[in-house]
Amino acid sequence: MKRSFAILLYFCSLSLGAWAHHGGTSTSQGPGTPLETNSPLTLPKGGTVVYTRAEIASFRKFMDFDPNNVDSFQFYQMGISHGLTDYLTATAIVPYTIKSQDGLGSTRGFGDGKVLLTLGFNYAPGEGLQLNGEEDTAVNLGTSEKTYFGLLTGISMPTGRYDIDLGAGVDSGQQPGFGTPTLTAGLSMTRGITERFNIAADVSADFFTPRRNGDKFGNEFRANLAGVLELYADREAFVRRIDGILELNYLHITRDETARVSELGTGGRILYLTPGVRMQVGDVNIGAGVKLPIASALNERSLQQGSEGLEKFRLIMTVSTYF
Repeated sequence: MKRSFAILLYFCSLSLGAWAHHGGTSTSQGPGTPLETNSPLTLPKGGTVVYTRAEIASFRKFMDFDPNNVDSFQFYQMGISHGLTDYLTATAIVPYTIKSQDGLGSTRGFGDGKVLLTLGFNYAPGEGLQLNGEEDTAVNLGTSEKTYFGLLTGISMPTGRYDIDLGAGVDSGQQPGFGTPTLTAGLSMTRGITERFNIAADVSADFFTPRRNGDKFGNEFRANLAGVLELYADREAFVRRIDGILELNYLHITRDETARVSELGTGGRILYLTPGVRMQVGDVNIGAGVKLPIASALNERSLQQGSEGLEKFRLIMTVSTYF
């Protein structure tokens, strides 16, 4: 039982926050993990996880954008992760999006598929850095003296539509896909502070490649910090564990480009506060949280209705299980 709970700690290892105009690619799913912030723990060799994630963003509306204010975005994901070795885990994600805009309706469809690799390693006093072994895929952070790290790389392919026209031209921000590959890189860490409390932190970046016409989404850079507190645990009960989560999520987006020229009303810096909770119910882990923008410095803010930093909230829900 202890091993099954510790294995699920891995699920946070590929968390990446929110894409520009898109939902997050977080696979934070198991007990002891945050919702957005990366955790570096890897799956054991041969272990498999399946999960689903939903993210709903509701946007503030302004008179200057009537009657075509962006109303809401809905992002849904199906994912599968597999332990190639004890220190290397692969993940594949298939997203589906629904984007609603007043006066024009909704665009919907499958987004860009993504594959990710996480290389897990750790540091122990007197032992130095070493790749994760079998014992590190079932670690109890509260009693371990090790600090765990994860190196993440990934790529998305332009499998989603990016040319849907609702009668007002093609708006790139309203499309399910990017129309071009996206490269991802990141570094994460986690460590137990007490027997019931652990922290996780990460930095990561998404690099958007330009289309043939020179159009390009702004690159994204993130820094996240999370604390996870075990509120309740009974390994024999139906509800086996409940965790409280609190995160700070920082996002910096560079300007979009049209024909290689930087666009006004794009890019900026946003700080989110994300309180959440996780429950382990039988063999299923359920997570939920609300991501709130608490500070922002957006470029030409008055032109950015429907972008990151101008949400009312982002509701995040996850369900996962381990095989």
